[in-house]
Amino acid sequence: MKWSLNLLPLGLLTSFTFAAPVAERQLDLYQFQISCPANKNVDGRFLSISNATLGVFDEATVDPVRVYATESERNGCSELHTYPVGIVDHSIGLVGQPSLLTLVDMVNPREAEPNVGDVTLFNTFRLTDGKLTNDIEGQWMAFPGSGNSWKVKWSDGSAVITADFMMVDILYKSAGEGRYNGD
Repeated sequence: MKWSLNLLPLGLLTSFTFAAPVAERQLDLYQFQISCPANKNVDGRFLSISNATLGVFDEATVDPVRVYATESERNGCSELHTYPVGIVDHSIGLVGQPSLLTLVDMVNPREAEPNVGDVTLFNTFRLTDGKLTNDIEGQWMAFPGSGNSWKVKWSDGSAVITADFMMVDILYKSAGEGRYNGD
């Protein structure tokens, strides 16, 4: 009987521990805005995701993508994960031929296997001086799609491309704070 009285406080402590809320981590969220003063159809529009590709789209149901940055294993670079946080990791990445990479939403980027000859990058982004850039040499470009939509790509300047592209800058803007129940 005496030993059960000694266990009572331990039992109460455990029940309070399990009832405690999970610690939340604050995330700084960002949205990406295209800067292209030469083309008013693109300038000032926010990037969103349609069919796993990032760009600007006319669909009324497409909201601007929101991301949070985590430190990359590459010095000074970031990984950009989409928000809200889900069960499956979604990250912004670049996929395609090394000379012209498409900005996409990647599922479980660490496990992604590119097609033969393609490159897959998700940990090479830099957020500096209000702009989103990349650790590899190049420039952002927007290519027209159907209607008034534009898809965003990163070019190192060596690709043979159509003449209908626009050189753009991608600005990052604060999108407030998010919460993440993590370890």
